[in-house]
Amino acid sequence: MIETNALILAGLIVGFILVCLVRWTLAVRSLNQEAEAEYRTRQAEKPATILNVTQDEFRSLYVTSFQPRWMLYAAAGAGAALLASPPSMVLVPWAYDWIWRLSGAPEWGGRTGYVYMFSLFFSMTLIWALVAAIFARAFHRRTPEPFTHALARARGEPIPEDTGWRRRPKWARRVRPDP
Repeated sequence: MIETNALILAGLIVGFILVCLVRWTLAVRSLNQEAEAEYRTRQAEKPATILNVTQDEFRSLYVTSFQPRWMLYAAAGAGAALLASPPSMVLVPWAYDWIWRLSGAPEWGGRTGYVYMFSLFFSMTLIWALVAAIFARAFHRRTPEPFTHALARARGEPIPEDTGWRRRPKWARRVRPDP
C-alpha cells in the first residue's frame, strides 16, 4: 500500500514538473513572438529606444526580463525534493533509531508509536522545506534586471537612477513621537 501511494505521489510530482516545463516553453515561445513584434513597432515608431540594439539582442533581453522563471525553479525544486525523498526516508528512520537507542530505548518511543510517526512526518517536511528554501533563495538572487535598465545598458546609456524619494501622499498620516 505504501509503495503504491509513493509511486502515485512521485507520478504527480513528475506530472507537475512536466506541466511547468511545457508551460514555460509555451510562454517563452509567445514572448519571442511578442519581442519580434515589439522590435518592429519600435523600429517604426520609436527608433531611438533601440539604437545600437540588434533584433536578436532585443529578443534576448525581452525574454530574459519577462519569462516566467518561477516555473523553472518550481520544476527544479520539485525534482530535487523528489530525488531527496528516498535517501531521506532511509536516513531519517536511521537517525531516529540512533537517538532512540541513545536515550535508553523507552517503550513509548519505538518504531510503532506516534513519536516515530511525528518525527518521520516533520523531518520529511523539514527536508522538503529546506529544498524549497534553497530554490527560493536562488530564484531571488538571480532575478534579472528590469527590461528598461537592460535595454538602456544594451544601448550603451547609463542606467536610470531612481532617487528613492517620493512625495508623501495626502492621505498618509504623519507619525508623531509620544510626548
